[in-house]
Amino acid sequence: RRPDLLLELRPEGAMFHLETFVVRGHRKMIDHYRWLRDTARSEEERERFQRRMMKECEALKRYTEQQPRSAQRAA
Repeated sequence: RRPDLLLELRPEGAMFHLETFVVRGHRKMIDHYRWLRDTARSEEERERFQRRMMKECEALKRYTEQQPRSAQRAA
């Protein structure tokens, strides 16, 4: 079955897919900042990437707290 066809048949599934997409995006950014922090050349860069990573973690936490149970399970 094609996922796009499934969304057309069951619109309630579209929201779950959107929530999953957003959560994965946050996680991807967190992992990217973690990699940048771990490969930084200076302490200043490490601290900057650590701050960005923590902001992204906080944004993910706020997002999942605002969503129904389905998004919290995706996180």
